Amino acid sequence: MDRWYRTAKELEAKGEGYVLATVIRAVAPTSAKPGDKAVVTEEGVVHGWIGGSCAEPTIKKEAELALSDGACRVVQITPDQGLPNDREGLVVVPMTCYSGGELEIYLEPHRAKRELVVFGNSPVAQALVELGVAVGYMVTVVDMTERPPLEGATVLTSLDEVELRRSDEAAIVVATHGVFDEDAIAKAVELAPAYLGVVASPKRFSSLHGSMERRGVSREAWSRVDGPAGIDIGAKTPEEIAVSIIAAITAQRESIAVTTERPSKAPQQEATATGTEAQSSCCHDE
Repeated sequence: MDRWYRTAKELEAKGEGYVLATVIRAVAPTSAKPGDKAVVTEEGVVHGWIGGSCAEPTIKKEAELALSDGACRVVQITPDQGLPNDREGLVVVPMTCYSGGELEIYLEPHRAKRELVVFGNSPVAQALVELGVAVGYMVTVVDMTERPPLEGATVLTSLDEVELRRSDEAAIVVATHGVFDEDAIAKAVELAPAYLGVVASPKRFSSLHGSMERRGVSREAWSRVDGPAGIDIGAKTPEEIAVSIIAAITAQRESIAVTTERPSKAPQQEATATGTEAQSSCCHDE
């Protein structure tokens, strides 16, 4: 098995990012040939072969940029700096070796999966696991109950085991339905993820504010907590609530301004409240 392929599979299994570099054109004299491949890790380690000292430093630098912006690119390393650079996605850099030669190397970034940590063992938690996996998250469940474990994700049974690889890109959702929500929220705030949401009714979420302040959670930290979690799309079922939460996480990541607050009920709705309306928020009731 080629070393680059083995390395790529190992990095994917660990949830780490990498760039696959492929030589697509070579003009002699070059040590790399068309079809040669290498994997460049997030740390800049090259596994495989895409050229020696003339090519590798440039490819490591461009691979870092590719992982940052997520865009594929072709890197042309050439001694002829008079060539026009009008091809979209083409990066032209000078060949530094006296021997000359020319290379074109295609860089394909495989960014690390973003983390989604779900606290709880509830229908909403299960729906979040399934949807999170489907949209490409690396999902972990933290379950301190004695219920049968949720399927489809790594399961941790202790708060001390929870950690984030990249807190600035991670999302945490507390969907415990009151079982160990205060402990879960305190741990989540400590981890400082990019998104923190709490699945709860407005009344329950309001009561959590005071209890979390008593546990040392600052008002500033609490102001960043999304509760009740998710964008208001009229969600009723656990699956719909999961969709609203993933949408909120996505909107925050892309810096899209959306409201996650539940609008006030219209007067006619309050006057004619029915069992159906009460049922509509069952998944946020705890």
